[in-house]
Amino acid sequence: MTEFLKLPDLAARELPALCEFAALSKVPAGFGYLGSDGEILPEYGAQLWINCRMTHMFSLFALAGIRPELSRDLAAHGIHAITDYFRDPEYAGWFSWIETELDDAGCARPNLERAPRKEAYAHAFVIIAASSAAVAGIPGARALLAEARRIQDCYWWEEAAGRVRDTYARDWSDCEAYRGANANMHTFESALAAFDATGDSEYLRRAASIADKTINQSARENSWRIPEHYTTDWRVDFGYNRDNPTDPFRPWGATPGHSFEWTRLILQLRATAQAAGLDFGLGWVPEAAGAVYLTALEAWGVDGASGFPYTTDFEGKPVSTQRMHWVVCEALGVSLAISRLAAQFPEGDILAQTAAQWCEKLSVYAQEYLIEAPGRWWHELDRDNHPAALTWPGKADIYHAGQAMFLVDLPVTPGFAVALRSRSRS
Repeated sequence: MTEFLKLPDLAARELPALCEFAALSKVPAGFGYLGSDGEILPEYGAQLWINCRMTHMFSLFALAGIRPELSRDLAAHGIHAITDYFRDPEYAGWFSWIETELDDAGCARPNLERAPRKEAYAHAFVIIAASSAAVAGIPGARALLAEARRIQDCYWWEEAAGRVRDTYARDWSDCEAYRGANANMHTFESALAAFDATGDSEYLRRAASIADKTINQSARENSWRIPEHYTTDWRVDFGYNRDNPTDPFRPWGATPGHSFEWTRLILQLRATAQAAGLDFGLGWVPEAAGAVYLTALEAWGVDGASGFPYTTDFEGKPVSTQRMHWVVCEALGVSLAISRLAAQFPEGDILAQTAAQWCEKLSVYAQEYLIEAPGRWWHELDRDNHPAALTWPGKADIYHAGQAMFLVDLPVTPGFAVALRSRSRS
């Protein structure tokens, strides 16, 4: 019989291993896309969201004392790449995709054919990377964060809607006639990180607005499943991408993994606002968090096999039965958070007990199916829990796995970087 590690032991093993694996992604222009064996896949270039996530994670590793010199060097490499290579020198903002190698003059080579537009999704990770690196004391991070806030104010933030727009052409013309919950979720996440780094309450105000519109209103109106796609006037577009249910960023239907992610983030928002003595009308959070979490858990095994399907319809029937590693990581992260916040919920003891049971179940599932070797997590499985690559080739990302492992021993608030810095000083 296979013996599985308890969560604290799993985290102690995985965090250094994830750091070592992620270090393989370093390329001259930043961080490349890793294949299944840790090799660089040059055909996927250096993508902004991956570079920002890697920079964020290396900042956390540095703060945690995990390979601290290597981690600081790689975090600095990431800030340098985002600032000097990904930044658009003509129109400002950041390219979504550049080649892994620089040109003969040492300049970036944007791939505008593969990724011609600027994306709020990736921009959110610029803020996350800059915030975590700023807390870690990485040179240039605070200047990058200030520039990212300026760009958000100028182009992304839509004050009348209380949310962000989704994509623009390179020159900031042609705003896409689409609004998405995914870009807004990560903008919300970035606001929490930026508040921790700066103390600027405007970030929390924006986070509270996004959360209220997306969860307290839209999810509540849809039986606690979260609509992902909207028109420019923020009406739910239930037909968007119906013929593309495995899209990596805009799949049709409801996404249980995002429900888990949103739940953890709204709990963090409320705890952060309370700790700061700020009131953004967040009394709805405990009810909504419990409802969104429990509704998402219903997706487990709904297609007859262990694991969460990537997407369901709005009655909970499976649509894409692929299994994504990030969904399990986010389910684990929010289960850890709920297990620590029992007093905030109606029938909190029961919910906390449920969450604790899921922590154990998800840990076993990850060890049985997702973790090929320490630090190397399969990103996608098929319905029968065999490795697959329909949506996610390779092992491009350690962000979800790394954050889940950090959450084994971190509080709900402050966020990752400040919590790790505080721990290192105590």
